[in-house]
Amino acid sequence: MRHPIAFHAEMIGDIMNFHQAMQQPNAGEFVKAVIKEINGHIEHKRWKLIKRSEVPEDVDVIPSVWAMRRKRDLTTNEILKYKSRLNLHGGKQVYGMNYFETYAPVVTWFAIRLIIVMAILFTLSLRQIDFVQAYPQAPIETDMYMELPKGIETCHGSSKDHLLMLLSNLYGQKHAGCVWNSYLVDKLRSIGFQPSLIDECIFFCDDVIFIVYVDDGIFLGPNDQSLTNVIREISAAGLDIEDQGHPADYVGVTITKHSNGCIEFIQLTLIDAIINDVNISDECDFNFNYRSVTGKLNYFTQTSCSDLLFATHQVAKYSSDPRKEHGEAIVYIVRYLKKTRHLRLKFRPNKSKGFECYCGADFAGNWNKDFAQHDPSTAKSRSGWVIFYARCPIVWASKLQSQVALSTTEAEYIAMSMALRDIIPIMELMTEFQEQNFKVICTQPQVYCKVLEDNSGALELARLPKLHPRTKHINICYHHFREHVRLGLIKILPISTDDQIADALTKPLAQNAFCRHRKYLCGA
Repeated sequence: MRHPIAFHAEMIGDIMNFHQAMQQPNAGEFVKAVIKEINGHIEHKRWKLIKRSEVPEDVDVIPSVWAMRRKRDLTTNEILKYKSRLNLHGGKQVYGMNYFETYAPVVTWFAIRLIIVMAILFTLSLRQIDFVQAYPQAPIETDMYMELPKGIETCHGSSKDHLLMLLSNLYGQKHAGCVWNSYLVDKLRSIGFQPSLIDECIFFCDDVIFIVYVDDGIFLGPNDQSLTNVIREISAAGLDIEDQGHPADYVGVTITKHSNGCIEFIQLTLIDAIINDVNISDECDFNFNYRSVTGKLNYFTQTSCSDLLFATHQVAKYSSDPRKEHGEAIVYIVRYLKKTRHLRLKFRPNKSKGFECYCGADFAGNWNKDFAQHDPSTAKSRSGWVIFYARCPIVWASKLQSQVALSTTEAEYIAMSMALRDIIPIMELMTEFQEQNFKVICTQPQVYCKVLEDNSGALELARLPKLHPRTKHINICYHHFREHVRLGLIKILPISTDDQIADALTKPLAQNAFCRHRKYLCGA
């Protein structure tokens, strides 16, 4: 019998609200940050102070919220600065009245890694920029009114009788990200950039590539001078940006460039935060926020730590109702993380290699007849794949299959099909790079699929589209890649079980096998 255990939530140490910040020993630093934030909005004329009586009766006045944060160096963990951001309380907005469309794209992580690999391969320059207070730079689309922020008073009478009429977007608005993205794309188009047809957050202009993740961007170009000229053009177009030099801290990932040209990804601050949250000891009392820890682990595995992907997925699916054994599993993961803190995702390209994709499946690996009645997913197989470019990992995944496979052959074939859904768009992106006159080393990936004695049918199904009695029920959506195989754009090749790197993403392995595959997953 499993006994439930309570995992308590606590405030993340460096992120807090206004009331919590004012109770900190260094509250004075937060006060300075608040004054700087307010003065910045006033200087750029992002609102107008009006009397409450001037607001139309049918318009809602939305509260304001402060978000306070200590920003630390991702390597040394030292406090760099104290930040305060004034937000509009988006939870009080009403769809159809003061907002409509909310979707805003961000660049994919495979594109970020691909840009890094290309920079090393062809000795290109990288430059990172930050759009200062990005959302308020975009013009507001509809009239909006906001209550005065906490801690702020007006000299024109009672603060209760006044409020702010917004002239620009603020963070927190449900549609602010969408408006900012449209505004940014229009500005980039005006100076000659064109968005990619494959990833709408990749832009081309002559010999420069630009990728953007909300308000953080990276340029790839032939030399520093050409990138400096492009940055000047963007600034002249009316965008407030900060040139941060070579990428060092991008979306929470520390990027380190070595003298030999190798580039590494590491997230020491996130690793330490996970270790501190769990507070592992000989007698762990499981007094931690289960969802918070699994959420951090999930982001960590998606960005720079593929070797923990399978283990993280196993504990994440119990986030809604964690039990004692799930807490113990978290402790085991964090102990492993602490021992392997030194591991980094390395990019050391090999020009003799093009695209390679290792894919495999674990047929009904979680099957348990005792739990099947309450958890039907135990009968599903798990797919795993990792895609390399120039022997550098750029994409990895570990996912449960959406349907129950009836054989190992079917499970392996579905895994191959799922992996090719990732590889085919990357092929198209590389073709687009070629059309834009950028160098690429290979546009035709070799896809390796795991082949065992009893599932060589997966290899045959991919190569020869025959109708077999035991496989004719496989959903037609899994055959989408056959045309690419027929045209010779993709080659399906066998590989031995011992060399199947994707096994580390689908099932628990013996230590020797896991460490052998981990070396390749980390780019060594």
